[in-house]
Amino acid sequence: MGLAGLIARRSVLRRPGRTIFTVLGVALGVATVVGVTTLDHATIHGYARPRQAVDRPDVEVVGDGVAAAPEAIADLEGISVAARFFENEVELEAGPRTDDGAAEVSLRARVFAVDAGAAPALGAFGVERGADLSPRGGAVPDVLVGPGLAGEHGIDVGDEVLMSRPARTARKRCEDGVLVEVEPGEEGPPRVQRFRVTGVLTREGVGRSARGMVVVVDYDVAMDLFRGVDVRPRVWAKKDPGVDLERLQRSLSSSYSYALNKGVVVGQAADERAFRTGIRMLGLLALVLGLYVIFHTLSMSLRERVLEVGTLHALGSSRRQIGRVFLTEAALLSGAGAVLGAAGGVALAWAATRFGVTTLGVNKWVVAFHVPWATVLALTAIGAAVALVGSVFPLVAIGGADTLAALRGDDATGGRARGQAGFRIAFAVLLALVVPALYLLAVPVVGQLSRELLATLLGVVGVLAAVVLLSLFVPAALSLVCRAVAGPLIALFPFAGRLASRAMQDGPARIGVSVSAIALVAAGFVGLHGMTASLRGEVTAWAEEAVDDRVYVRGLAATPFDDLADHLMQYPGVLGVEKGSARIYTPFLVLGADGERMSGYGPFADDPSLLERFAAERTVILSRRLARDLEYETGDVVRMKDRDGDEVAFEVLTVSDAYGYWTAPDERLYGLISDRWMEKDFCIASDTVDEVAVRFDGSAAMTEGGHLGVLRAALRDVQPGNERLDVRPGWAVRDYALLDIGRDFFVFDMLLALMAGLAGLGVLNGMLLATLERTRELGVLKALGASRGQVGGAMLLEAAVVGAVGGALGVALGAGATPFVVTALETLAGLDLPARSAGAWIPLTFAGAVVLSVVSALYPIRRAHTADAVRAVRTR
Repeated sequence: MGLAGLIARRSVLRRPGRTIFTVLGVALGVATVVGVTTLDHATIHGYARPRQAVDRPDVEVVGDGVAAAPEAIADLEGISVAARFFENEVELEAGPRTDDGAAEVSLRARVFAVDAGAAPALGAFGVERGADLSPRGGAVPDVLVGPGLAGEHGIDVGDEVLMSRPARTARKRCEDGVLVEVEPGEEGPPRVQRFRVTGVLTREGVGRSARGMVVVVDYDVAMDLFRGVDVRPRVWAKKDPGVDLERLQRSLSSSYSYALNKGVVVGQAADERAFRTGIRMLGLLALVLGLYVIFHTLSMSLRERVLEVGTLHALGSSRRQIGRVFLTEAALLSGAGAVLGAAGGVALAWAATRFGVTTLGVNKWVVAFHVPWATVLALTAIGAAVALVGSVFPLVAIGGADTLAALRGDDATGGRARGQAGFRIAFAVLLALVVPALYLLAVPVVGQLSRELLATLLGVVGVLAAVVLLSLFVPAALSLVCRAVAGPLIALFPFAGRLASRAMQDGPARIGVSVSAIALVAAGFVGLHGMTASLRGEVTAWAEEAVDDRVYVRGLAATPFDDLADHLMQYPGVLGVEKGSARIYTPFLVLGADGERMSGYGPFADDPSLLERFAAERTVILSRRLARDLEYETGDVVRMKDRDGDEVAFEVLTVSDAYGYWTAPDERLYGLISDRWMEKDFCIASDTVDEVAVRFDGSAAMTEGGHLGVLRAALRDVQPGNERLDVRPGWAVRDYALLDIGRDFFVFDMLLALMAGLAGLGVLNGMLLATLERTRELGVLKALGASRGQVGGAMLLEAAVVGAVGGALGVALGAGATPFVVTALETLAGLDLPARSAGAWIPLTFAGAVVLSVVSALYPIRRAHTADAVRAVRTR
């Protein structure tokens, strides 16, 4: 081991406190950002992917004439590529013929016909071996075979197979609410076509369909094979990842009916994107805060490092050798912190998923834990590199130090003040601008980089810049504020108060860093809880219209709806009964409703003409959130796909949450159509029900002594002895939704707790270094008779003042930023949020800031108490 390595190792081991807390600061910052990124990646891959239809692309567009215009669909906003498609069954023969003329392999397989030129870009299937499809052109067209055909029946690349459509059987069609058989007609005998196997599919996408017993051919070739047969072609499309889900839905719904793959929907809705973006921004704040605290911690240890440099110079070491010592030590500290942080971040994400905590909320269980190693390594490298730059600041700061002055213990760096200021400014720019830019390159934003999202990101970067520059340019002002706060306490604690005031006057940079770090975390707590208060207010306002006066009844034995509704409507306070059994997804949740049974409340009660139109015309009532997300208004046309895949158009009758919300599924993006159209267009009848919702007029409390008791008595009359009945009042649904907000935002609280740890670490490091640098002064005070209580009291008083000023500043910043945060969330998530404050969290956050600072001072106080006064007095 060389001189640099030996001295660096001894320096790291000789100062265990500084080493541990420096490594811990880097590790906490890196662990938080790595944990956030890994958790989000694991959420999407382990929670969303298993819910994806494996043999379907992102979007499937249906309707008359869509196959004639794939180029028009590809030009829509949010679509990157589109291709014609249909699927059917084929008879397949392969291998040599037997003596009786039968083929060695004769079976039925699933055929997927897709435009060969666009198929690779869709990503709907992969080729394990061989070549992909080529557009039609050869005498013998290409075919890809699934892994089931290749593995079980020995069909491989280069083989030739015969395919034909199977003999048609009568199919069923929905006509006026009745499924009727449709005769196949005069189609002629099936045509037999020879194909050459050019590739074998992987067990992904289409290759997983039908146990791998599939074939993929070019669309035009397949149309020839199925000539004269109604194959109902569609268009497969791939979503442009740079366009938000709502924009895609709006562009499609204007002209087409479509279905989205669930893997595209999960995690991409506006509120989910806002939630995931907020978590990622907190990760960025934690990374910057950790590096910021460590930089200032190391920069405040100049006096100790100057003495070390002077000693090395006196012993004959060159400046290059001394530089290698500093760089080696910095590399050890920053590298160890970054590696420890990366491992801790992955472990933190894994532990979160084990408890059902994800970036989509809680109680969402990840099937398989995936780690984005490339992103983790990039973030680890960013943290290590920036920490390394901060760690060599003492080397830059004392590059021109006076060796003799250093050995005497005098200030040896006065001539380098300008260089130090320049380095501080450069590092501030690195933290406030360069690190966020690198972070956004390594961890791209969720969804489209819209003007609103860009404004939010710039706001986050602005907060970072303000906090980073605050202690750089106005440390003296922050120190002065702290001394002013400590002033009145001098009358109560004369010795401790004066000692604390003098310490804060001598260390403005240390005070500025501590105050700024605590202020950032306090502002985060206040802003977060102001945002959650607004979300709770939105749920409360929605519940007043949607659920407060409703009671949900599940577990009914199959009961005629009209008989049940007639019976319930006889009881006082009952305004209406809604059925919950008829529902489809096309492309969003659509429920069938009996308008007559809902005429006593909501828009039907306000305007009876709406009820007449709802029953007689193809109209739909949209929920407020769906109308807002997809920008539907009254009179717009909503295109749906009926049971046979044909397009049907419904006019938006009104927008309201008064009807249709159900707890299972818990979906606020839905529409209601008359059960007449549900039966006619989709062949879904709802004459009998097993669950209903009963709407009351609010004249009595929703308790056992009020409406709830009345309903239970009515149900006992209808179904006596039914032990499966589940009666749930609407206020319980509302309260659960409010509780769910708190649980979902637990991950934010967890990240803020880690950031609080970083802020406390900044206070601890600053006071510990101040204690070490003031060892001689504290020794003199002890020698003159100062008690341990007086010295410790001064340090506790200083910590309490720093916590109070940082907490007050953070509370003020958080309260002032809450309207901006709520507005940003309202825009990004498509919610109508009322203005709310953090309420009781404001004093709690202030008190927490003081407690955090005081607790962080306990270790430095212990170090001060264990110092030898006689030895300290002799120390130069």
